[in-house]
Amino acid sequence: MTDTFDWSDPIATRARIEQQVADAERRADKAAQVRDDIAGLREQATSSGRDVAVTVDSSGRLAEVKLTDAAYNRSPAALGALIVALASEAQRAAGARAVEIAAEAFGAEDAAVEHLREEIAQFPDPSQDAQPRIEYR
Repeated sequence: MTDTFDWSDPIATRARIEQQVADAERRADKAAQVRDDIAGLREQATSSGRDVAVTVDSSGRLAEVKLTDAAYNRSPAALGALIVALASEAQRAAGARAVEIAAEAFGAEDAAVEHLREEIAQFPDPSQDAQPRIEYR
């Protein structure tokens, strides 16, 4: 991209710099709002039988596990594996929602959105994972 701006005109130069500063301030305000929106993000995944529900926060950390009495009909290994799988599913959903929030604010092709997309792509895909390693003693 070639900049054809005539920097020799001091009035136009000042106006351009003021516009760039204003643009940067608007982007910073937008970034703060995106950060707050993503920080408040929660995603839940629920088992097909609706007996187990797992909620994660915006960073994918486990925030809550809800079990109905029916969940206890599963073996400990099956229940543990289900919780791990649901947590992974919720984590990917939270990541996808974070990308959506950022893309709505900055545009899908923005470098910050692309970086976030790359970070989210590193989350494990529950459909591709081997059996979770869960040990009971």
